[in-house]
Amino acid sequence: MEVEFEARSSADGAWYDVETILTHRILSSGEAEVRVRYVGYGAEEDEWVNVKGTVRERSIPVEHWECYKVRVGDLVLCFQERKDLAKFYDARVVEILRRMHDIRGCRCIFLLRYEHD
Repeated sequence: MEVEFEARSSADGAWYDVETILTHRILSSGEAEVRVRYVGYGAEEDEWVNVKGTVRERSIPVEHWECYKVRVGDLVLCFQERKDLAKFYDARVVEILRRMHDIRGCRCIFLLRYEHD
């Protein structure tokens, strides 16, 4: 099984799936960085990112029927959509209003606080 990664871009703070880790380097501080290419982006968007703080195993989506696994305080990766922005950001679950599911799926309401706000 191949391990997949995602990295947080220094350009906008959003998380992107990593297509390839191109190379690595050790800074004078001892911190490790890798140069990544993001899925769907070309070489002009390649970026150096800190391994410890901005690279992690790819997040696994939770299906709508698995909402019971989510708890207050959990760190989740959420799609934030605004008029001029649509990105994936880390968020903490602040409150959950559990509701009965119907034919459309989960009807629960999750109050989130985005980590970058």
